[in-house]
Amino acid sequence: MLKLFLPFLTFIIAANPLFPQKPGKKSVFGVNSGVTVPFDDFADKTMNYRAGFASAGPNIETECLYYGKIFGFSSSIGYASVFFNEKAYQTEYTRVLEGYGTNVVTAENYQMLKFLVGFTLKVPEFSHTEVMLLFHLGYALTVHPDLLVTNSELGEINRVSKDAAGAPVSNAGLKINYWLNERYGLSLNAGLNLTRPGFYDNTGPGGSFFMPIHYSNINVGFVMNLKAAPTL
Repeated sequence: MLKLFLPFLTFIIAANPLFPQKPGKKSVFGVNSGVTVPFDDFADKTMNYRAGFASAGPNIETECLYYGKIFGFSSSIGYASVFFNEKAYQTEYTRVLEGYGTNVVTAENYQMLKFLVGFTLKVPEFSHTEVMLLFHLGYALTVHPDLLVTNSELGEINRVSKDAAGAPVSNAGLKINYWLNERYGLSLNAGLNLTRPGFYDNTGPGGSFFMPIHYSNINVGFVMNLKAAPTL
């Protein structure tokens, strides 16, 4: 992740004398929504103990930012609902059981609620546009879906009950604001989120398991500068 952002950090440092700067600080409130895309083990669809069988789903976030020409602070609250890929899970059970019986999989969605605080690094505004990096730490509550697998010959062969678990979460994101006027603007956001909650499983050999929850958000939304006068 760090390798992806190092070139951008270099650009931020070098860009300071290149763009005209506007005085004053901004206090910004924003709302955005879009798609959550799992990756790494969370998106793995092979039968191993770290695989999440997660597919893309919707998310929504609210944020507050306070920043000047380059540096600032930010916080956000986000919620995501990520689909469990029942078809892929069923295919893996058919493969493992070598076609013995007929498998049926039912599952709900993963749900993630996160609370983040951190800081921002920003390119000075140019052409009504702000480009910034956001680095956050916080707390995430993740809900593992209720999961049931039955086989026509063996009966119930796997059951994981719905369970909620909290864990620290880290986040790094890229944000682009385009200001329509002094008060209102549009935003484009992309971020990576990493957390590792532990869930209880009374059918598992250890009674519990840890799952790496890695996902990215790609969102669009609006921002409002609370310090600017309302536009009539």
